[in-house]
Amino acid sequence: MLLTIHLYAQDKVTISGQVTDFDGNPLENANVFVQDIRFQLQYETLTDEKGHYEPEVAPGEYASIYILKEELYPRSNAVPEEDMRLEFWAWNVIADRDLEINARYHRLELYGTTVFTIYGGYPGFFIYFRPMSLEKVLAEGKDTYLDKQKAEEKGTDISVAPEYLEVEVYADNIPLKINSVQLVTEYVGEDRGMGGYLVQVDRPALPTDKPYIVFRVVATNTEFGEKGENVYFYSIPEVFR
Repeated sequence: MLLTIHLYAQDKVTISGQVTDFDGNPLENANVFVQDIRFQLQYETLTDEKGHYEPEVAPGEYASIYILKEELYPRSNAVPEEDMRLEFWAWNVIADRDLEINARYHRLELYGTTVFTIYGGYPGFFIYFRPMSLEKVLAEGKDTYLDKQKAEEKGTDISVAPEYLEVEVYADNIPLKINSVQLVTEYVGEDRGMGGYLVQVDRPALPTDKPYIVFRVVATNTEFGEKGENVYFYSIPEVFR
């Protein structure tokens, strides 16, 4: 029996962390969803009264972990609009060992984050993400944001204008120099575009104890005082190791 328990422990890793707002206040009963590379739900848990979560998962790569408190989500229509929130995302999660992913949660959602580099070019990274403003979602009116199909058909751009976007980027918690922030249009449906951003940063010093870098993007929409963040696990190519 002891041998069986030992082997089982080797087949699992723990993803833990704390979910808070940007003032450090914990969020209790927030949903934490872990999705596989086909975007299918594999694990689900809730945060405790201190905002902590700690699911055990099979080692491997996961497309995303996303976190939301359902009663605060606009489509739930369960709280006043000033208390509503969107989602936190962690992308390309590489669970090869126990992980800690802390999440700060507010009214700006950073979606679809991807990190890549240009071989033979400047020694840096490009980070793409699409910010989505809750204030712009709510401006569509309750009859629209409560109806997903209607919201998709309307197709309003709910991203952040360049003059209102502030961005910080960290690699394994070390701040990186930002060289450029470029607005691009991401098509999200037929004849529908939404503003995304391509951010170039300097290449960080490579870690020595793991085969990936955890990038964290923190953004502020100064137009409405909205904040958001997410993380991306960048697998280091052999050429850089």
